[in-house]
Amino acid sequence: MATSPFRSFRLADRESAADRLIAQREKELEALERRWRRETKTARQRQLLTRIQATKNNIVSWRDYIAQGCPRVANATTLV
Repeated sequence: MATSPFRSFRLADRESAADRLIAQREKELEALERRWRRETKTARQRQLLTRIQATKNNIVSWRDYIAQGCPRVANATTLV
């Protein structure tokens, strides 16, 4: 069973995992923005905008985590 890299005692492991998550989220954000530009239905555009904003907020939170020095989270479950 794999464990979260955010449980690691090594700072480098936690930092590289956070960097990988940011890269994943940025790719997701680009795809969501492309879909939003192509979408013609207003309701679907609103849903996509909500997901875009949530993804942007997630990226900001991971950057904040790195800025805080990547503190170890003993009960982390996030896998990369």
